[in-house]
Amino acid sequence: MNTPLRLAIVLLLLCTNALPATAFATPPDEKARGDISELPQVIDLFEAQRNQVVSILTEMSMPSGLAPFFGFRDGEPARGQGSGFIVDADGLIVTNWHVVSGAQSIQVSLANGSLMPAVLLGADPATDIALLRVETDSPLSPVTLGQVTDMRPGEWVVAIGSPFGLDHSVTVGVISAMGRKIGMGPYDNFLQTDASINPGNSGGPLFNLKGEVVGVNTAIIRNGRGIGFAVPIDVVVEILPQLRDQGHVVRGFIGANLQDMSPDLAETYGVAPRDGVLVRSVDTNGPAHRAGLRAGDIVSRVNDTTVEDTASLLNLVARITPGDSTEVVYRRDAQERRVDVIVAERPDPDRQEIERTREQAQSIVPGRLGVTLRPLSATLASRSGSPPGVGLYVDRVEAGSPASGVLHQGDVILQIADVDVSDPSQVPPILREQGDDTPIRMLIRRGGEPHFVAVRLKPPS
Repeated sequence: MNTPLRLAIVLLLLCTNALPATAFATPPDEKARGDISELPQVIDLFEAQRNQVVSILTEMSMPSGLAPFFGFRDGEPARGQGSGFIVDADGLIVTNWHVVSGAQSIQVSLANGSLMPAVLLGADPATDIALLRVETDSPLSPVTLGQVTDMRPGEWVVAIGSPFGLDHSVTVGVISAMGRKIGMGPYDNFLQTDASINPGNSGGPLFNLKGEVVGVNTAIIRNGRGIGFAVPIDVVVEILPQLRDQGHVVRGFIGANLQDMSPDLAETYGVAPRDGVLVRSVDTNGPAHRAGLRAGDIVSRVNDTTVEDTASLLNLVARITPGDSTEVVYRRDAQERRVDVIVAERPDPDRQEIERTREQAQSIVPGRLGVTLRPLSATLASRSGSPPGVGLYVDRVEAGSPASGVLHQGDVILQIADVDVSDPSQVPPILREQGDDTPIRMLIRRGGEPHFVAVRLKPPS
């Protein structure tokens, strides 16, 4: 894949299509009406599946001074949003890894509007898939998982998600291509679709017309029009047990750097381009090196399965349990040879980031309110448009706190539970008098104007 195209692949950037104003200037003839009547109707599918699709809300603290460089206000958590879908009645939810990576707080919003905290069970950055769990008193309604084995380009598909925070939006298109490699990693195998995908659709489901999930919406091409990509559901189903049980995916590895052959390069070896995969180098003391493979060898089979390109070889090896022996058939000096290779576990440089996200998302315990308050000095008063000494200045809002999303950095709190406040020491006694998991009313000044807000307090930590 060439460099410009690789750089053009982005994770769900803005993609819009404008309909010409003259699109409906001429009434369709009878034949066209017949064609339109044959277009798929997705009303029933949407109504049946919308409750299984969720919005994913994330927050993380930004280091002081850096927030403006990332488009956030200093003193406030960085917030993100994506989509997901329920795969198990006990609260298992699939989304994209890039939706939750680095999050200190993960919340799931259901179709009925209820919001609940989620924990990260596991993730696989190689396929950009993450598995969340929410605790629920009643069983959730899961989606039906399909398969892409029998799908063909041109089949209708439906995407449901939360683009730009507009939850439960539905778009319709077709499968444009299958098995796309877009430069996102060694296991690229994407469905291409023209069903509209936008920021916030990440992690949401792609349905076939039977209401089965066939993909996880993941990426688009920058400046593309109608070119989106989804992880095939078969890939997701294969790794879900590992994500659920151990939090990451273990893959086999032979320590060989591989490449596909062009027609000219294959001709120099006296083979066809798809007669195997060329070994360009081997890792010192890796499995391939220990087995005697070397640069210039052409691997044609693994355990009696023919390999025609790098992707098929990598996926074959990935499915082999580390420690097992596998037979590799290869060509060297115009002769076919065989060797047994003891497969190792593929190094995973992203595993530490997965563990870090799991730990911080579960260990963060913000205070009952979750803000840093300062007396309203003359400087802060001029900054906030309030008289000095009247109220408390909100200097910082903690990620995942009760106040997050309600109070903003720069707000001035005038009253808490109808009590005037001007010193931070007044706040803890007022909060201690409030019940657990109950909202407390506040009067604040924001942008020079008074506002009433309510914050639902957490139990004391």
